Amino acid sequence: MPSTPVPVSGLSETLGDSLPGAQGKTITDQEAIDVTVARACRARVYSRDKCRLHTTASNRRIRELAAASQG
Repeated sequence: MPSTPVPVSGLSETLGDSLPGAQGKTITDQEAIDVTVARACRARVYSRDKCRLHTTASNRRIRELAAASQG
């Protein structure tokens, strides 16, 4: 029998909600944050709205970091 993911009660309370929207100091940092948040979003630890907000904030931060590295 294949194993399937099972929701863990209280996981979102354990992780908290400060990671979505977090800003990395470098693009590499931001990408690491994004991978972690994406996994939590796929596992439905965070709401769809929280995941969308993170995506928007992350895209903005990556643009800021890229602009700063060019100029």
